[in-house]
Amino acid sequence: HYFLEQEKYFSRNSVYGEKDDAERFFAFSMGALELAKREKFDILHANDWHTALIPVLVRQDELPFKTVFTIHNLAYQGLCSRSLSGFLRLTPDMDALMRQDNNTMNPMKGGILCADYVTTVSPTYAKEILTPEYGAGLESVLVQRKDRLIGILNGIDMELYNPSTDPHIYVNFTSEWEKKLANTKALRKELNLENGPYPVIGLVSRFVEQKGIDLVAKALDFIVELGAQLVALGTGDKKYEELLFKKASKYPNMVSVNITFDPVLAQRIYAGSTHFLMPSRFEPCGLGQMIALRYGSIPVVRRTGGLADTVFDAEKEPNGNGFVFDEPTVDGLLGAVKRAVAYYKDEKMHKNLFNRAITSDVSWDSSAKAYVKLYEKALIS
Repeated sequence: HYFLEQEKYFSRNSVYGEKDDAERFFAFSMGALELAKREKFDILHANDWHTALIPVLVRQDELPFKTVFTIHNLAYQGLCSRSLSGFLRLTPDMDALMRQDNNTMNPMKGGILCADYVTTVSPTYAKEILTPEYGAGLESVLVQRKDRLIGILNGIDMELYNPSTDPHIYVNFTSEWEKKLANTKALRKELNLENGPYPVIGLVSRFVEQKGIDLVAKALDFIVELGAQLVALGTGDKKYEELLFKKASKYPNMVSVNITFDPVLAQRIYAGSTHFLMPSRFEPCGLGQMIALRYGSIPVVRRTGGLADTVFDAEKEPNGNGFVFDEPTVDGLLGAVKRAVAYYKDEKMHKNLFNRAITSDVSWDSSAKAYVKLYEKALIS
């Protein structure tokens, strides 16, 4: 590991959210490039707009590196003033290439156009971002590079997220159904929910529109009517926090909404919930559904991005490990929840689903091999 120090830009209390963020991340990128020259690296792998400048400068200065640029979320493009062009020593050609409009430059656009290969964090998201619906205004730029655009699924740290050793959960388990149920019972007790034959639907999320939190709030009455409990954890837009909290107050024995950041409770929700809800409008990859699978919590998700690549419908796929819906609507969400609740009422069917979920491969193994293959391809391109 190498660490770069720069007092003016890096000695802040926060990583993001400063007025000069663009300048700060550009300075970091320029420093990383100097290090790469000194150490004679072969490949530079930049991530998101924050280091998108690296492939731009490699191309501009004809430096002897191959570059890979990964898009984690296309919605965040790092738009900033074109007055920074001088700070970056951009040539007129590169300035034009990164231009958003007369006054604005787009680092994400520059990274996409200049990298040898562009990757994103799931195969489905790689296809989605070629369309106006998901392309965030850069779909035409991405279409230009589609022959060099590859979706490689993220994975999770299998040691960090390990129900057999996790120190935060109530009862450690591997694939023992009874121990999973013990976690469910303990979660109910901690959150003062009624102990009964109810499925417990977990939700660990930012409370924002992208995550479909408005759909959850609108569907909550119906979810309780179906005989399911809901445990939600997260923070976000105040209107969604207040809406969920207000709705939950009607059902103190069935719904627990926790407006906070609590990593320990998050782990307990993964371990204790019988199902895990992710009704995202878009989701480049998503980690929540992978952690849920690792802990035997059945995902109920919208078919988008990485959710579509990791969760397969139990009623439609022979090795299905969850429940999937297509339309980002209350009816779509409720249809999937109804099917999940029906499965749960048949213990044999739900146990089989639990076993398929907990044995799903959500590791980095195949993804790491895909990156190695890509690096080898880049070196000879």
